[in-house]
Amino acid sequence: MKGGNMQCLNDLDEYIMYLRKSRMDTDFDEVSVEETLNRHKAILTEFAKNRNLHVAMVLEEVVSGESLYARPQMLRLLELAGSGKYAGVICVDIERLSRGSSLESGYIMQVFKASRFKIITPGKIYDLQNESDEQFTDMKFMFSRYELKSITTRLVRGRNISASEGKFMGSVSPYGYEIYKLEGEKGNSLQIVPEQAEVVRMIYEWYAAGDGYNGIAHRLNEMHIPCKFGSHWVQHSVLSILTNEVYLGKIRWKREPTKRVIENGQVIKKREISNDYLVFEGRHEPIVSQELWDKVRAVQALKSHLCVRRDRKPANPFANILVCAKCGYAIKRNTPSTKQAETRKFRPWFRCGSKGCDCMISYCDIVESKIVEAMKLWWKEVTLDIAPKAKDSMTEETQLDMMRKQLKNHFEQQNQICGLLERGIYTEEMFLKRNALLQGEIKELQSGIEELEEICHNKSEYRQAQEIFLPTTAHVLDYYDRMTPEEKNRLWKLLMEKITYYRNPEKPDSIEIHLYPRLGRLISIS
Repeated sequence: MKGGNMQCLNDLDEYIMYLRKSRMDTDFDEVSVEETLNRHKAILTEFAKNRNLHVAMVLEEVVSGESLYARPQMLRLLELAGSGKYAGVICVDIERLSRGSSLESGYIMQVFKASRFKIITPGKIYDLQNESDEQFTDMKFMFSRYELKSITTRLVRGRNISASEGKFMGSVSPYGYEIYKLEGEKGNSLQIVPEQAEVVRMIYEWYAAGDGYNGIAHRLNEMHIPCKFGSHWVQHSVLSILTNEVYLGKIRWKREPTKRVIENGQVIKKREISNDYLVFEGRHEPIVSQELWDKVRAVQALKSHLCVRRDRKPANPFANILVCAKCGYAIKRNTPSTKQAETRKFRPWFRCGSKGCDCMISYCDIVESKIVEAMKLWWKEVTLDIAPKAKDSMTEETQLDMMRKQLKNHFEQQNQICGLLERGIYTEEMFLKRNALLQGEIKELQSGIEELEEICHNKSEYRQAQEIFLPTTAHVLDYYDRMTPEEKNRLWKLLMEKITYYRNPEKPDSIEIHLYPRLGRLISIS
């Protein structure tokens, strides 16, 4: 053996085995993530056995090496390295440790160096106390970053080409299809599942004949047809089938692109639905014909046009806020026909939007009076309980700002001591001692910030009660009968997260109303 492999390793030392696989790598080989991890584990286990290395712990994760803070097992490895109980980490290659920014890879190196934590691979042993090994490790991390950028570029280009060739790029097959591997070339396509395909055709035909999303879902549930993406069929599962071009033999691409956003000071990835997506001819067979697809589009356009009536004023004061307490569906407002209204046997009523729910209907005026009654009860309690507390001191906000600034300074100090260690101003012992001290202070600050945030949140609610909720509630109660349904709806939404309604068939004389005020106080009345 040459170079780093000539170093002697103590048989009594304990080591940590670290395994990482990125899912994006599977786009360039046909081996599954699990197979790769098992193969790497077998290689390292055999290597450790031959070198008489005692593996005390195995850490493995399936995640990109791009972000350190999105890798819980890597963070745990750094914590264990700093404890001084372990001699090093065993990994297949150094790129498994980091492919992220130079700041993150530099932090990993400094923790390992200060802790005298070796990096052991089948090809070489890296001892960061050795200057040449430290430089070589730094170079390897740099090449890993370049390789990640290259892989990402090739991956995006390859996926775009595959989609344009009609290959299926998703990881989960849509209802009615199953994924299969294309013969003689890379990539996947879809093949029809006959029983599910028949259900898809029924959904399209029913909708074209006039059935709505909810009605179709109810019919499917009554027929005991299993839903692939949930315990039962709902409106959304029907809608997703009726709007997916895959059933026309197409491939849609970039409908949910990944975007990078900053949350809590960290860069994370989020998927957002886009209306500006691409559609390509697919390799798979269509389930519905172009004629049936066009009929569904025409019905959707007609219903959309009917739903948007500019001359119609809102009549439901609880629109988008009143829901069924049992199934969670929106409570709909129904109006009687002209003939029914003339006979005075009927007046507007509320009903649950789910056809499968046993919640009974109730007249709108009765439900509305119940809600106003519950609102008066809420007003009485919140006025007595919250209003006096709004006069408390505001010192917690100032303390919270100060502690947040201290926490930010501590994080900056952690980066600074890494630089001091690199320049030789700090010894390794000084670095470890200072880093441990900072970590303890950071945990204390984080704990204190959480407590103060809770206190400030409660005080914020008291101020809201005094400045917004109490005056608005008074306005609602004093002028409620003179308000239009639109004005009522706007004020209910300002005050309430939601309002639930339920009328039990076994107790038809009882109507259960629950208010969920934005102050977090649940009020119920029956």
